[in-house]
Amino acid sequence: MGNAFVAVCDDRNALHYNPAGLANIERWSLSGLAVYGGVDDEFLEVVNFIEDNQEKFSDVDSIDQEFVDSLAPYDDRWVATDANAYMDFTKQNLGFGAYSAGRLQFKIDRGVYEPRVKFNVADDIVGIAGVGLDVGHYDLRAGGAVKAIWRRETERDLTAREVADFDPAEVLDDLAGSEAGFAVDLGTYWRPEESKLAAAAVVRNLGVVGGEGLAAEMHLGSSYTLFESMGFVRRILFAADLADVFSDEAFGNKIHLGGEVNARVLSFRGGFNQGYPSVGASINARVFVLDYAFCGRELGEFPGSEGQYLHAVELRIGF
Repeated sequence: MGNAFVAVCDDRNALHYNPAGLANIERWSLSGLAVYGGVDDEFLEVVNFIEDNQEKFSDVDSIDQEFVDSLAPYDDRWVATDANAYMDFTKQNLGFGAYSAGRLQFKIDRGVYEPRVKFNVADDIVGIAGVGLDVGHYDLRAGGAVKAIWRRETERDLTAREVADFDPAEVLDDLAGSEAGFAVDLGTYWRPEESKLAAAAVVRNLGVVGGEGLAAEMHLGSSYTLFESMGFVRRILFAADLADVFSDEAFGNKIHLGGEVNARVLSFRGGFNQGYPSVGASINARVFVLDYAFCGRELGEFPGSEGQYLHAVELRIGF
């Protein structure tokens, strides 16, 4: 849905997107085993390039202009892969769980004298608990979530010679320690009774990790429910978010638009994430849910400067 969900938040995802939405949940949900994996559209291509040219990287004297020119398509472009796992329990007004959020990203730099490979590995382990309540006035709901965070991170800048001799076990050594911290999310949600329109606002990541303040973000969102039924097609809706409102990022990078056709077994979604198209589908077979999404996102300072496309798959087993 182009990552537009702040004013939808009526299922277990409310715990993570907007805790006020916990007041909208009608049925309890338990995720006992859930995994998420995402990979940059160019990630495997770059990995294969490095493997195919292992000899070149190990023997700098053999690097010629032809090899340097072959680096051009990958030069100074970050590619990434994500791997996350989570478990949570949500019911009306309440949710808690734990998750990991890991990412590996790297890029090739042709350099002036010698090619280099730069990479960053980061992993957050988070425990979260949230509450959402109906305020009782003005059709308003409010909520909050507290997160305990353990963050691990390492980065390397390797010359071509060092790439060939690099031992991945060194990364595990770097990640052995962690920095602890906490954060708070605060959200509101407004939808008048019998209205098809909803609006929401949430402030995320008010807190510190390792003694340093986190970059708090404020997100605004709205949604419009075109159709709602208990039949085979349960809902058709559209949503729009304005992310990180007060940041210095270009306005176009903050826009998220999406829509969903939600049926009993199959659901389809589409939208625009920072101007890049996104599509996805879900299979809901009661005990397990399988999601796939393909979307683009902006890594540069303004729309269209450095786009990145991702494939993502999520499997959740629960009730």
